[in-house]
Amino acid sequence: MRGLNGRVCPRCGSRRAWRLQDGRRRCARCRFDWYPGRLPLQLNTTQWRAVLYWFVRGMTSAQIAHETGLERKRVLRALTSVREAIAGRHAPTLAVRSTVPAPAPIIGLSLIDGAAFAAVLAPEEAEGFLAAIGGDGRRQPRLVAWTGALPYAAVVYRGRFYRLAAVAEEAQPRFGPLEAFWAYLRYRLRSRRGIRRERLGLYLAEYAWRYNRRAVPYPEQLRELFARLRRLQSEHRRSSRRARNANAPP
Repeated sequence: MRGLNGRVCPRCGSRRAWRLQDGRRRCARCRFDWYPGRLPLQLNTTQWRAVLYWFVRGMTSAQIAHETGLERKRVLRALTSVREAIAGRHAPTLAVRSTVPAPAPIIGLSLIDGAAFAAVLAPEEAEGFLAAIGGDGRRQPRLVAWTGALPYAAVVYRGRFYRLAAVAEEAQPRFGPLEAFWAYLRYRLRSRRGIRRERLGLYLAEYAWRYNRRAVPYPEQLRELFARLRRLQSEHRRSSRRARNANAPP
């Protein structure tokens, strides 16, 4: 991870740097100064550990800021990084805000090898589902014959749960693991009292991660999040290198 061992510049990725008298390092390429041993957002390992300690226990950003003594803006940015690390390569791209009203987001639910997953349907998938239910879906049955959003086994639209099936008459249990997962998601989403649309995918990834690890001890969750953050930072570093190489003069 950049800056973690003090040999890699957190800004440009250069490995050429020298040590300053106050303990910082200065990059020989971009002249950026940083303290070795820092994780993303200029938080040191102790601060990150404190943020994650309270995060895995379900504390809000305000509570984490109070417990850690960090500014709430830094905590909010740190939690966004954590959610991006949880979502991994499936992290949604933040969309540019528009003044044109958009339809309500449609959430796809799935169970794979016993693990629950949730994501916002892509626009083309959402259009297919709306066509399948014939409008707002208020008068449609809870079982919809539609396979356009595989591997999802169910979708939620305007708070209404729909199971997906190859044929509408296919037998389905009245309440099963998917319904239990949605009940948990609905509770968590309502407790937020509103989530920006462009951030919804990150919160769904977080809640699915929590749901799948509800029986995992906190220390193990903490270790996993540290590993995910390191992978995320490594991916950012590789992306920066590719961008620099693409823009480099021939």
